[in-house]
Amino acid sequence: MIRWTLLMSNQCASAPESAVHNLFFAVRPPQDVRARVAKATASLPVGGKPLRPDRLHISTSNLVQRDVVPPGLGEEAAEVAASIRCAPFPVMFDRLVAGATSMLLVPSAPLDRLRMFRERLGFTLMRSGLPFRLAGQFRPHITLLYGNDLTFETEIDPVIWTVEEFVLIDSPVGKTKHVEIGRWPLRP
Repeated sequence: MIRWTLLMSNQCASAPESAVHNLFFAVRPPQDVRARVAKATASLPVGGKPLRPDRLHISTSNLVQRDVVPPGLGEEAAEVAASIRCAPFPVMFDRLVAGATSMLLVPSAPLDRLRMFRERLGFTLMRSGLPFRLAGQFRPHITLLYGNDLTFETEIDPVIWTVEEFVLIDSPVGKTKHVEIGRWPLRP
């Protein structure tokens, strides 16, 4: 079980870095897909620092972003997550986009089933009274690396898998790690 220090949100700026977190729901490619993507990313001559395979994911709903996690929030979110019903669904990413700070895998076609899953999760969080952030338009992507040297966009061989589960991740800011709080299978 993870325990967090109680700090009020307005104390975040003075909180030690170890107390500042991102807490979010995500879907992850299966381990074999993450390994292939990481190997392909490492072979690209673009500079930057590739993410480790265990950090590759698609964020769906943020509960805390660069802030202090209130005590009990992870446990409450896990209870809500266990109630989600959604059949597994396919996703396909077939474009590589590199900008000044990062390189991403993105889909060329809308991922409607992923969007519907995200909305279902958001409505369930809202009904439970838990805080969450659904800012702006949902643009699903997988961040592959940070600090690349080139800017480009290109088609790639599709990266396809069936999403069969989702996770709740605690990411302490500045620590380049993800701590999995929970994992839940998708089921109709």
